[in-house]
Amino acid sequence: MSRAFPFIRPPADVVIAGPWSYAVADGTEELPRELPDWDYDSVLSIRRPVQIDGLRARRLSGLAEDAEVDFTVRWASRSSALRGRAWRAEVPARDGIEIDIEFDLDGDELGGVLDLDTVLTLRRSTEGASPAAACRPGSVLWNEKFSIVLQGDAVLFPLAIADFHYLPYPTKASWYLEIGEDLDAAALGSILLLANERREVVVNALAAAGAPSVADRRVLSALRTDVQRALIERALTHEDFADDVDYPTGSLGAVLTAVLRMTFPAFSLEALRRERLSEPALFTSRVQDATDLLAAP
Repeated sequence: MSRAFPFIRPPADVVIAGPWSYAVADGTEELPRELPDWDYDSVLSIRRPVQIDGLRARRLSGLAEDAEVDFTVRWASRSSALRGRAWRAEVPARDGIEIDIEFDLDGDELGGVLDLDTVLTLRRSTEGASPAAACRPGSVLWNEKFSIVLQGDAVLFPLAIADFHYLPYPTKASWYLEIGEDLDAAALGSILLLANERREVVVNALAAAGAPSVADRRVLSALRTDVQRALIERALTHEDFADDVDYPTGSLGAVLTAVLRMTFPAFSLEALRRERLSEPALFTSRVQDATDLLAAP
C-alpha cells in the first residue's frame, strides 16, 4: 500500500539516479546487494551520478521557484544502530542538473545491513507557494532506499579468537558474548564476541563467513541466534533498561532497543519479561523462531 503524503509531491522522474558504485583497487564497480568480503577495517568509498530537475520539482510540488531544496544521502547501520548524513548538496532552480554523489563510510561504524536513503527535501519554503505544498523544513519530496548486506553471515560485532582455558569461561564453550552495563556507552566498545579457539568448527565457520559452506552456515546461524538471544536477555534483565528511552545514537541502549524491536515488534518489553520468567522454554523457542534458527540455506 502506498503512503499518502499531506502535501504535493513531484513525479518520480524529477530525479534520474544512476547506479551506486564503490571504489575497488583498479577503479570502481557497481555496488551489489551483498558485500561478503567487507570487514570492519575497510572504508566504503561510494559514488553515484544523478540528474535532477530542480525547477520542475519545485513547480510540480507547488513551491515557489526560490524555495530552498536539498538533495541528501543518509546512511544507517542496522547492527550498530549508528546513522548519519553522508552527503548533501543544494538544488538550484533549474532543470537537468548533473550531480556526482561521492562519500566515504568508515567500516568501524558499520555492520549487518547498511541502508542508504537518498532524499530530496524542502529546507525552506518561501512566499508564493501553493496551500497544498510542503511547508515544514525536512519534508520529503522524493526518496529512494538502497540496502546492502555487509559480511553476509558474519558476526555483527567486534570478534576475538581466544583460548577459553585462560579465560573465566567454561573451557569447552564455543563462544561468549561480553556485553557492558553502561547503556549510554558506545555499543562497539561495549560488545565483544569471543570465540573459543579450541572449537575449530566455530573458528573455521567464522573464517569462511564471506563464502560459507552449508555446514558453516549452520554454525553461523546458531551463533547469530545465540548472540541475538544474549542481547535480548541483557535488555530484559538490565534493571535500568526501558524501550521508550531515547538512548544516544550508537549506544548500547540504542542497539538493545533496535534488536528488541527488530526481533519482537509485536511484543511489549514487559510482556517479554513476564514470558521469560514464567515460560523460559517458550521464550527460548520464540527467539529461535524469530531468528530463523537453522533454516535451510
